[in-house]
Amino acid sequence: MDKKAISEIRKLIKPDSCIDRIRACYVNEEGEVICELHDSLAAMEKESLEKYCEILRGAMSGKPGRNLFNMEFPLEEEAEGGRQQLLYRLQQSELKNDELLTLFFNKVVENFRCQSKYLILLVLGTYDIPARGTDNEEMEDASDYVYSFLLCCICPVTLMKEGLCYDEEACTFLDRRMDWAVQKPVSGFLFPAFNDRQPDIHSLLYYCRKEDERHEEISSDLLGCVLPIPESGQKELFKSMVEQTLGRDCTFENVKNLNDAVNELIEQNKDSGEPVQIEKAQMRRLLSENGADQSVLSDFDAAYDEAVGEGVPLMAENLVETTKLEVKSPSLKISVKADMADMLRTRVIDGMEYLLIPVVDELEVNGIRILQAKKEDSAG
Repeated sequence: MDKKAISEIRKLIKPDSCIDRIRACYVNEEGEVICELHDSLAAMEKESLEKYCEILRGAMSGKPGRNLFNMEFPLEEEAEGGRQQLLYRLQQSELKNDELLTLFFNKVVENFRCQSKYLILLVLGTYDIPARGTDNEEMEDASDYVYSFLLCCICPVTLMKEGLCYDEEACTFLDRRMDWAVQKPVSGFLFPAFNDRQPDIHSLLYYCRKEDERHEEISSDLLGCVLPIPESGQKELFKSMVEQTLGRDCTFENVKNLNDAVNELIEQNKDSGEPVQIEKAQMRRLLSENGADQSVLSDFDAAYDEAVGEGVPLMAENLVETTKLEVKSPSLKISVKADMADMLRTRVIDGMEYLLIPVVDELEVNGIRILQAKKEDSAG
């Protein structure tokens, strides 16, 4: 799913919209199911439903490649007894099969690693996908497909501290006792994926709140899919690849130009909505154009496959800073806006390499504005 597709489905998650059914399972610290919930949408107050929708939208928020991941099911998971098959059967049952629901909730409990109470929230949604005309505008009265989907969230349940809270009806502050409250989701998924404006039962969209808490036990053991290398891992691989491949040619100019080349790829594709991926061959070409020796590049393919994986691309936005160029050493740190990075130069003076920064704006030292040296009169 690209950014446009994610945004399109996320906007649907609101009261009186596409949510057809809500099921939930409350689990304690010992991994024991406290209860399964089947709340009636008709009987639910609008404020409560909005709270549910707010939680659900959280599982479709964030940056693709950092919080949101497109994942395809291996073929064996689509066979009878496979993990994709369980999700497909749940979706087809419209969450009306209690036996299937209990099986699913139990599988989440078996795999999810958590030392606190948590809520498993599972909803069924239906979206009558508007058809589009030749001008790409939506046709309100026409539909090509109906997108029936499951959206699952796993949310910590934490103890709210007691204290004084303002009561609007009583117009005073009253004592609030400690109570358990559902927090934003830490993991979740959307099945099937919404690709090319239609359901794709061979894929799903996976969500994790933090890079260091990706809950890979959910993606691998519950869903049968493999998460890509995390953002920080991709950046470290890229850094190592550049340093080893460029060797003695890993100069300021070459690294800056390589950074600019990756940023240019991102800029060229910004309107597509798709995350920009850099394949092995493209990475080799970028390094070749920015200082890498051909003798070193002859071993690049094997080194890439070993470090990253055969046929595995890297996400361009995970490799470079898109808004700035940062230069640092143990004793200094310089940060320059990306569109001003060409100002920086290196020059060897009396055998010492210097980084030159032209002064084009007002300068401050510890917040104190300083006067620039007067420019020499060229006519004088």
